[in-house]
Amino acid sequence: GSDLDEELALWEERDLLLARLLECKTFKDAAQSLQVLSAEASRSYPRTSGIEESFIGLLPDLFANVDGNDLRNAFMRATAPKPVIRVATDHIAPISFSVGDAVNELSIDLPERGRVSFRQITAQLVDRIEVVVYFLAILELYKQDLLDITQISSFGNIEVEWIADEQGAAAMDLIDSYEG
Repeated sequence: GSDLDEELALWEERDLLLARLLECKTFKDAAQSLQVLSAEASRSYPRTSGIEESFIGLLPDLFANVDGNDLRNAFMRATAPKPVIRVATDHIAPISFSVGDAVNELSIDLPERGRVSFRQITAQLVDRIEVVVYFLAILELYKQDLLDITQISSFGNIEVEWIADEQGAAAMDLIDSYEG
C-alpha cells in the first residue's frame, strides 16, 4: 500500500538527484577540458614574420600585367556602394493568433480541465508557430502566478494546472504583449 508508494517516491527522488549530479559532473568535466585547452592555447604564438629572404626571388610578380586602368577599376569596385540586401518575407504567412488570444483561451479552458499536459493542450494545433504562441502564453500565465507548471525531467512532459481564482479578461490585463 502506502509504504510501497512512499518507498517508490524515495527511489524516484534518488534517481532524479543522481541524474542531476551526473549532469553536473558532465558540465564540470567539460569546463575542465575547456580550461585545459585554453591554457594550452595561451602558450602558443602566431607567426608574425613574412616570407624568408631566400624565397623572395621565387615569388611571382603580382603586378606584372596590372596597369593604371586595372588599379582604377579595382578601386571603383572596392569603393562602390554595396547593394542593399532585402530578405523576401512574402512566403511567410502572417501570424493570425497572438499570445493574448492564447492567454484568453487558456484562462477560460484550464480552470475547467484541471491538471493537463502541454501535449494535450496543443494536440489540435497544426502549425509550429501556434504551439510556440501557446507556450509563450503558458509562460505569461505562470509569470503572473495564475497556473502551476511541473516538468519532472529535461525535455520531459510539461504538466500545467490552473491555480488562480481569476479568469478571462482579468488574466488578459496582466500579460506582457509581444511584438513580432
